[in-house]
Amino acid sequence: MRKLVPVLLILLIPLVVTEAQNPFSWLEDSIKGLTEAAIELLDVLKSSALMIARALSGTLIALGLVLWGTDIFGYKGKRLIIAGLVMLFIVEII
Repeated sequence: MRKLVPVLLILLIPLVVTEAQNPFSWLEDSIKGLTEAAIELLDVLKSSALMIARALSGTLIALGLVLWGTDIFGYKGKRLIIAGLVMLFIVEII
């Protein structure tokens, strides 16, 4: 038994020293998990916003074509077509 105690102490010292060098390792893991979750949430939000912008730009172009084609509001129709094309171009670049 007396020979076993020093062997156990020798095996436990590196574990204690490693834990003493970095006492906030649990905090680092928590922060890393939170940042990964935040990045994933932002990625989902970005893809959703781009999908909505694509649909909105198509709607603007279609509405502009109808207004311009029927000559109800020709000037506003042209402006809606241009705005839809610019929005579509910007969304596709992003």
